[in-house]
Amino acid sequence: MQVFNTITISSKQAPRRAVSGLAMAVALAAGLVASGCAVNPQPLDRDQIHEAIEQDQAMMDAMADPISGPLTLDQALARALKYNLDNRVKLMEEALSERGFELAKMDMLPVLAARAGYNSRSNVNASSSESVLTGTQSLEPSTSVDDDRHYADLELSWNVLDFGVSYLKAKQEADRYLIAADARRNVMAKLLQETRTAYWRAAVTQHLLERIDGLLDETGAELKRMNEIQQRRLRAPMDVLQEKRQLLAVMRSLRSFRRTVDAAQIELAALINQPPGVHIELADVDNLPELPELPVEDLDTLEQVALAHSSDYTGQIYNARIAQREARKSLLRLLPGLEFSYGGHYDSNSYLYNDTWAEAGVRVSWNLLRLFALGDIRAQNEARGNLVEARRLAANMATVARVNLGWQQYRNALNDLTLSNEFLTIDEQIADYSGQARSSNAMSGTQTLMNEARALNSVLTNSLDYVKAQDAYGGFLFSLGFNPVPENYQSYDVQALSNRINAAFAEWTRGPLPIEAGSPWFTENVAGSNQPLASADDREAAAQ
Repeated sequence: MQVFNTITISSKQAPRRAVSGLAMAVALAAGLVASGCAVNPQPLDRDQIHEAIEQDQAMMDAMADPISGPLTLDQALARALKYNLDNRVKLMEEALSERGFELAKMDMLPVLAARAGYNSRSNVNASSSESVLTGTQSLEPSTSVDDDRHYADLELSWNVLDFGVSYLKAKQEADRYLIAADARRNVMAKLLQETRTAYWRAAVTQHLLERIDGLLDETGAELKRMNEIQQRRLRAPMDVLQEKRQLLAVMRSLRSFRRTVDAAQIELAALINQPPGVHIELADVDNLPELPELPVEDLDTLEQVALAHSSDYTGQIYNARIAQREARKSLLRLLPGLEFSYGGHYDSNSYLYNDTWAEAGVRVSWNLLRLFALGDIRAQNEARGNLVEARRLAANMATVARVNLGWQQYRNALNDLTLSNEFLTIDEQIADYSGQARSSNAMSGTQTLMNEARALNSVLTNSLDYVKAQDAYGGFLFSLGFNPVPENYQSYDVQALSNRINAAFAEWTRGPLPIEAGSPWFTENVAGSNQPLASADDREAAAQ
């Protein structure tokens, strides 16, 4: 009778506790819904944007060291490698790829899972039993679980199938890291090429500024004189208008030359992370270095060298290995999984005889339905292999074409430069004769200015043809995989890195290309060799 009363009282209290718990749950859910609905788009205001601009500008100013003295080509290349923002992005992408590789290796370790919690019920977790033979109650309602209890588990598990899949995934991430490293070298090569071109364009045109500005002043003075002649009607109107038109055409050409010089400065400043408005004083290039002779090595040999050091081609070989391991992963998942587990457990339930215990187990699982997909899996692996092979062949053809095109472009650039030199010689002589004729009043000022402008145009064209030849030669070198950048270049200062680059280009231009040993890399350079790559921490520190 006492038990019955106890149960009766509990049954009366249970609805109250249930209603109270339900009310709390509803209130909590309502609060979460209200907080979720309260989230609205918050556009940036002008103060926040202005603050971000100031912070970015301060960071960019702190990244690059100020330039002291005239800037040489080697120093420009070193500064582009050290301070170019796009190169920093690629550096961080490579570091991120290596982090992914490190995380993939962690997936091969066993799973060590820790769990702790607290449970609370609104009523007693009780149950009774019923006889399956007679259908009568065989046990009065009873409980073996506390209403409030704490529990904790620490379990170590290791799945053999997951380990195999994780191992192949780690190998794939290792290849992706190598692809990222090669891609960064490719970006550096393109950056060096762009910097070489921008530097030479700015260098060969900077000494023309004084001549351009002087000729602009003379043209303006002559145009002013022709306006006075037109107003005073000292010559035939048609003749005056023709000469004025010729003078305006000369002025337009000169201003176009001026914009070319200014644009070269801005482009170079952007590549070496200098403010666009700052004038960069370049080293004196009155005596331009001679261009190397056209390489006469067997193109078949050069093609083999280029393929061996092409990041695009080797990247596709890495992708082939990734595809092979992806095929193995898909087949490996068809096998049964074997899992070992061992763990320690704790439960504060007062009804337990042992509140702490250890448990070990072995479990085999097999998804038999995946076996029906074996044909589709094999077909997908075959299609993936065909795609990888097609991409590799395309990369092979592109690399070979790039070498031949680079060789042809350099030959054409040398021929154009030779012809440009002849034009320059003739136009300079015409300008000299025009100046003498003008002094003796045998030629009009307008015709003299036109001849001088034509000579200046030949000088500028000749200079730009020289830049094109330098650009073509650099493109040819880089198409072969030539890279003067040491792998640990982040640890170099600007001057040391400049000296390394200068030594590399000097070796490549003073004689036959160093391809006899099968490696076109600079003999003191570690890039492209089997030496260890710089760590992700080093790259992140350099990029910051």
